Amino acid sequence: MILAFASGSSARVPSTRAPAIRWRRAWRIPAVALAAGQAASLGFVVLLIVSGRFGTQNPFVNLGMSGFWLWFYLGSIYVSAVFGDLYAFTNPFASMLRIAARCVPAIDRGRYRYPRGLASYPALFAYVALIALELFGAARPRDASLFLAGYALYALGGSFCFGRDVWLRHFDAFGILCGLCARLSPFEWRRGAAREIDVRLRNPVAAMASEPPFDTSIVIFLSFMLSSTAYDGLRDTAVWNTFFWRGIYPLTVAVFPALKNNYAIAGDLVLAGQWATFAAVGLAYHGLFRGFCALGAAGSRSELDGGAFARQFCLLLLPIALFYNVCHYFTLFIDQGRQIVSLLSDPLGIGWNLLSIEPAQVAPTALLINVGTIWHAQVLLILAGHVLSVVVTHAIAVRHRVLAGTVVFNQLPLLVLTIALTISGLWILSLPLA
Repeated sequence: MILAFASGSSARVPSTRAPAIRWRRAWRIPAVALAAGQAASLGFVVLLIVSGRFGTQNPFVNLGMSGFWLWFYLGSIYVSAVFGDLYAFTNPFASMLRIAARCVPAIDRGRYRYPRGLASYPALFAYVALIALELFGAARPRDASLFLAGYALYALGGSFCFGRDVWLRHFDAFGILCGLCARLSPFEWRRGAAREIDVRLRNPVAAMASEPPFDTSIVIFLSFMLSSTAYDGLRDTAVWNTFFWRGIYPLTVAVFPALKNNYAIAGDLVLAGQWATFAAVGLAYHGLFRGFCALGAAGSRSELDGGAFARQFCLLLLPIALFYNVCHYFTLFIDQGRQIVSLLSDPLGIGWNLLSIEPAQVAPTALLINVGTIWHAQVLLILAGHVLSVVVTHAIAVRHRVLAGTVVFNQLPLLVLTIALTISGLWILSLPLA
């Protein structure tokens, strides 16, 4: 890979106009299919709220848990990464706001001008709240239901203040998350005539290379995508637990001797330590990225400073973050995905059989995935994310006319960063669980 960068710094710089793969004729999705998808998406969110609120609180048989975390949250991300930004056209909260605007027109246009300085920080805070619920919540269907209901109120309130389009652009964490992941897809979705949707093939690397600089809030958003998954993997390992109980806890007891045999307070201390580590890891990943971008800017002849360099090259974090997310969750996604039909048949977990399905006659051991297969798949996913990140980095540098003699110098710090992130991901993956 280093040789690939070096070859890019030779006298002949590749064309900055990477050809995008397009078909002259696009696939056309009719308006009726789009309307059906929007109705199904909104109906599914309503079903998740109802099932979590009124169904059993057993997370394994209530649709609210798997439906929200796996199919709505993770499913939307993975579908966007493979098939394009389908979520932008079937966003259930956008459909809800369109319906609400018929009764309250202010939701459509807003009452106040949105401060430019806020950028997409509201969406970042909403995303942090979502991940905090995932990591520190009680894993009850009611919690997922309350989060979705609260998110709907958040959408209504934000749109009432600043307008529906502003909320979707700057407040909607799910929309921004899916929009970012959709940049890796070879499919481009655009509105056509008569409310139809045109879907075309494209070169995703060339498309990402031609992106204008992002806002700092999106840079932090991408950093948090990566750091939150890394922290989730780290906190369940024996290394982290040993570090806490043999390092942090004895030190705390030495300072406060009354805590020595008070295990209730020790449990609260564990939670506080997890919150502190959660914040520290997020800040560390963002600071690491900004630091390497400052090195890249210093080694180039461009007029970009470290902050501008980070805003231009932040998409290099996207492949690593997404592939590490898939690596972290794909076994859970496959395991729980087998239950989709049974959960839809009994969404509240109270014994219904709405779809009249027969219980599967499969031995539990037949559903297990070989550990070796899991390990090799995870390693390949992490390495694939690293390679794609390197390709995106080089494409961005070439696209934005980095001078021929400095290509290797301003990309080398970012190359080292991607290697460091890959090694850290593989290291966390190799650690034994607590």
